[in-house]
Amino acid sequence: MNIAIIGATGGTGSRVLAQALASGHRVTAVVRRPEAVSPAQGLTVRQGNVFDKSSMVKALAGSDVVISCIGPSSNFTVGDGAGGLANLKAAQKVMAANFSPGTVMSEGIPNIIAACKHNGVQRLVMQSGINLSDGSELSVPDRWAVRLMRRIFRKAITDKAAAEDALMRSGLDWVILRASVLQYAEGTSKYTAGPLARIHPLQALPFANCADCLLRAGISEPAWSRKIINVGR
Repeated sequence: MNIAIIGATGGTGSRVLAQALASGHRVTAVVRRPEAVSPAQGLTVRQGNVFDKSSMVKALAGSDVVISCIGPSSNFTVGDGAGGLANLKAAQKVMAANFSPGTVMSEGIPNIIAACKHNGVQRLVMQSGINLSDGSELSVPDRWAVRLMRRIFRKAITDKAAAEDALMRSGLDWVILRASVLQYAEGTSKYTAGPLARIHPLQALPFANCADCLLRAGISEPAWSRKIINVGR
């Protein structure tokens, strides 16, 4: 199976790439800077910009499944192994990206959808966030946490909501993965994932676990077709 990963140099995307190759799949990494991706057996690197539909059409040619990991800068939790000043700078960068996310998802996902249709790709998996939930499936404290984060990061929510809506109306065999807060940490074999799964939005999940779930959604979970999947602890 040829799995195309858009955003393959990010916190989640790089781990989807590594796990897919380790599982023996052929992988196409779609990135803005191909030189940022190290060569590997079974890996094809193509340049693509989600704001440029024609580049997406070329980049996704020959793909069987597409996994999108695009979005604002990666989530961050203190204690990810960096020093105090590095922690502070990384946290500031992430906060700034979420306060001013631009239109990378609301414009990028429709271009990815168009490229999938052009190339006959049916399965498109999109990484999103638990803050897009209304919280009804969560515990009362977690519901309030989600509602607070929706207010704080309303611009990022608006951008992701438009992307989710476009995907749900696309007619493709889509899966939307709404992840909790993510962190740079060793992956574990234990996480919760499924439609309306009751997770804890503020309990950080390793990027590797989110990547594992995205890969599952792409290749081995037919029951998740056209469903929103929560993933976290």
